[in-house]
Amino acid sequence: MATGTGSLNESQARRLRVTCQHIDRLLSDIEDILNESASKTAFPRCSSDITPAQQRAIEDYIARIRASLIRILEGQGISREQPSVPASRAVAFTLVSIDIAVEELKPKYMRGFGPVTVTAGRDLNKIAGELHGLVSGFDRYLAGGRERDPGNS
Repeated sequence: MATGTGSLNESQARRLRVTCQHIDRLLSDIEDILNESASKTAFPRCSSDITPAQQRAIEDYIARIRASLIRILEGQGISREQPSVPASRAVAFTLVSIDIAVEELKPKYMRGFGPVTVTAGRDLNKIAGELHGLVSGFDRYLAGGRERDPGNS
């Protein structure tokens, strides 16, 4: 991390960069909120009460804050870290978490929430099987079949 032109010591420069990264991630969270209705999420966190004009203004503020973060870091001679994790790897790791969550829907895990009837056990196994299949197909697509249409695999 270069700190040649700024007035901050190395620890202060690192703290400034980390804080700017944190602010940028929070701005990404705001973007996620704005884009949630377009994402067709099954479980939206927020109800949509922002008008298109307000959304454009919010996006403008986000862009201005990000430009300011970059200008501030450059003014202090602090380089921005380049991403070190490929997006495909981050998606694959997230799929592992999804697969674990799906596994925990099976009857042997659900017994911790009360007795599981035979019918409930069959339903849970069917639900887990369906979701495991979808996650597995998604994972195979990421692993090498990116050219294929995921709906046809």
